[in-house]
Amino acid sequence: MTGRILYVNNKFNTMVDRRAFIKRCFALYGSLLLMPACKNEIGRQQYRCFSIDESECLGAICEQFIPTDDYWGAKEAGVVNFIDKLLYQRFPELKPDYKNGISALEKYSMETHRKTFANLSWEQQYVVLQQMERSELPETYWKDIPQRKFFDMVLRNTMQGYYGPPRHGGNKDYVSYHMMRLDYPLLIGQNRYE
Repeated sequence: MTGRILYVNNKFNTMVDRRAFIKRCFALYGSLLLMPACKNEIGRQQYRCFSIDESECLGAICEQFIPTDDYWGAKEAGVVNFIDKLLYQRFPELKPDYKNGISALEKYSMETHRKTFANLSWEQQYVVLQQMERSELPETYWKDIPQRKFFDMVLRNTMQGYYGPPRHGGNKDYVSYHMMRLDYPLLIGQNRYE
């Protein structure tokens, strides 16, 4: 064969140059890769278990637990992605607890401060989470899940996502490993601790 291949069209068969065929395949493949980016809103990530508003609320909570300083905080490190993946793949039974807790927090925030939790000032978020940890928020909002249980669950999963291996969806670019001056990726038996 002389570098030409048979190209099947709906109406008739034609001979097409192999290079032209490969170029068409790459163009099709490239456009398929771009399709998901076209569907999502720019700058916002899609989650399987959380809406955009829920993910923003959860991100604000996680960022309060591990704030950005010289290193990325929980939000930038992908902890919300880790929690979403955790609920979708491993523990779907926790999804209602997360949804109910976020909903309760948002209702309290809107009725008390007239803003979503993510839009409260840093100091206001801190105070609300302190009250939640001590179970001091009004119980009328927390009928579906105890506020302390929600607080502990998010704190635990935030720590797991931030300090765990990046392959689980958090700890983006090994940020916590950099912070702790660990080798990355970890070489089992080769780390030197001072």
